[in-house]
Amino acid sequence: MRRPALAAILLLAGCGVGGGGALIPGAAGTPGATAPLIDRTRAGWQVLDLASGQATALAAVPDLAGNPAYRDRLLVFRLVDDGLVAAGQGLRARQDDELPATQAAPACYLGVAELTRAQWRLLAGSAPWLGLPGGEGGDDRPAGGLGLAAVQAALARWNGGHGLHLGLPSALQWEAAARAGGTATWPWGEDYRQSVVRQQAVTWETQQADGGSGPQPFGARQANAWGFHDLCGNQWELVADGSARGGSWADSVSLARPANRILPEPDARLPTVGVRLVYMP
Repeated sequence: MRRPALAAILLLAGCGVGGGGALIPGAAGTPGATAPLIDRTRAGWQVLDLASGQATALAAVPDLAGNPAYRDRLLVFRLVDDGLVAAGQGLRARQDDELPATQAAPACYLGVAELTRAQWRLLAGSAPWLGLPGGEGGDDRPAGGLGLAAVQAALARWNGGHGLHLGLPSALQWEAAARAGGTATWPWGEDYRQSVVRQQAVTWETQQADGGSGPQPFGARQANAWGFHDLCGNQWELVADGSARGGSWADSVSLARPANRILPEPDARLPTVGVRLVYMP
């Protein structure tokens, strides 16, 4: 698969989905035998304080979109139960390498939102989005300019200092959450009219209509049926196999599909690429 340069991403280039990668990723994207821990926990939510390293299992998380702490120091994870995923599905904009297949994905706790700039600062102590297109705005916006190598290194350091396990989702785990049990082109169905898309995703078309630029804060669009925000649009999201999923604020809605992916260079600092984490209690 061709690795796209920044110009290609900003010109709305992309390609389709491939293999699923490690199903239970470690801090650096390696497999780990952690599924039994998920099976024993099974709380609906986990909330991790990046400042203290303390995690709390909860049955519900109130005021998710309205509490600024969830954009600052608290990472909120929702259980994605184990089950079959209809990967690669969709009627529109399919790429040649998007091969529909039903696969089994193990349970994981996936972040309900992309990692914000404030959260990345706590995790890694850097600000790679500065000076890049879309890098303006507050620390409540998703972090950009993230490459796989930098994310893996930051996770390894943080995990080693806290005795916890944050990692990258596998491609299959990510697609399971993005589809939320569906098989349509987008989580909301087949409707790509701007009036519909702008309620669901931050894309090039919605930015043009709204006069905006760059990624938008968590909660600016509706959550999908499983309660996850911005899996389609806003920022491409790195997964364990090194690809990035979901499209971005600089890409057309045709690229903001669960089946689609790009393959950035591991050391690239692309303004449209961020990350969403998994937590293994």
